[in-house]
Amino acid sequence: MAFMAVAVFVPPLVGNSQDGNDTPGLVEEMRVGQENGRTRIVLQFNEATTEKEFAFRWFTLPEPARVVVDFQDITFKNSPNMVKLPGDGLAKGLRAGRFRPGTVRMVLDLTKSGRVNVFGIPPRGGQGPRLVIDLVQLKKGEKPTNVPPPEDVVTTGDAPQPTKPTKIEDEPADVVPPQVTRDVSSGPRERVTVVLDAGHGGVDPGACSKTIKLCEKGLTLEMTKLVRDRLRSDKIEVILTRETDVFIPLPERPRVAQRNNADLFVSLHADIHPTKSSVKGATVYMVSEKASDKEAARLANSENERDVLAGVAFGKESKEVQSILLSLVQRDTLNNSVYLARSVLDELGSVTEVRKNEVLYAGFRVLKSPDVPSILVEMGYLSNPQEERQLGDPNYRRKLADALARGIRNYVQQNIHY
Repeated sequence: MAFMAVAVFVPPLVGNSQDGNDTPGLVEEMRVGQENGRTRIVLQFNEATTEKEFAFRWFTLPEPARVVVDFQDITFKNSPNMVKLPGDGLAKGLRAGRFRPGTVRMVLDLTKSGRVNVFGIPPRGGQGPRLVIDLVQLKKGEKPTNVPPPEDVVTTGDAPQPTKPTKIEDEPADVVPPQVTRDVSSGPRERVTVVLDAGHGGVDPGACSKTIKLCEKGLTLEMTKLVRDRLRSDKIEVILTRETDVFIPLPERPRVAQRNNADLFVSLHADIHPTKSSVKGATVYMVSEKASDKEAARLANSENERDVLAGVAFGKESKEVQSILLSLVQRDTLNNSVYLARSVLDELGSVTEVRKNEVLYAGFRVLKSPDVPSILVEMGYLSNPQEERQLGDPNYRRKLADALARGIRNYVQQNIHY
């Protein structure tokens, strides 16, 4: 089978390696081969990798078909998130990143279910161990490989344990995201609590631009920290849903606001249009059962699929959650969300172009909190050359953070009494 080396010029994905040659648990190279309906992906670890650091476990997920491999805290010398796989095989997408403390997850999207085998090869010939993923298209009468999740749950933060370099069919535990909590007294409140949500993270890179290799998960994390620094005062407390490059499931993000008795929730994002590079402009969204336009519906559908893309298998939401927008408590929350969205949109228009000078709406899962006014801000389109350059400019990001902070502060001053 012929292999082609994959080279992606981005910083190391996980870990603090500078040089990498002597760093244990480092994936030095990824090779992809395609032959006779078989796709093979090989992860070459460096010679310093120990048996414990080479530990992994894998499983498959249907609808859509995926293969998921969990490692301990390994490092990728070059990020797999932008790797282009052969177009005529089962594999169509690859991404990796921190899934939770102590665990790095790699997710491989398949065009359809097939035969899957994941196995390790011990160190030999002066080279470190290798992880091999084989994907084979089904022949008539064959059934796809099914490695289901286990039912047991391990302690928070547990990573895969050392294993022999053979096929492993142990499924990792359920997602255990970082917990962000504080005590909330029932007495008079002296401070307003703002929760800022950096969209995507860890194994979910979000949108990635083509020219400057800017990915949404890093951009949103930087922007939430910039806005936080501008908002924090003796009257405003700011909490981030994540402060590192880690994956957090969509339902967990608004829960951070609810646990902390937050006064408002702002989720930051940057989009890519799938077909039109001319589409541009910042937008502010709130939640609704019906979308304001086709672009809002497309965006909500894309954002709502992030947990699926990260290799998480969630069941369908209950009828109670699905109908939460009809509850009486939600109506007051929606009204306040409108005021918050308009305040932020007005300030954004002073520093950047807006796609529509009105608040848009769609069914975003991350905004479905029944008692916390919530908005989602798309800061621009990374697929648009002009906005890609702007969002890649530190000076522009600071101006954008100034505008976001002003919009939030104006809402606080006009609508929250403390």
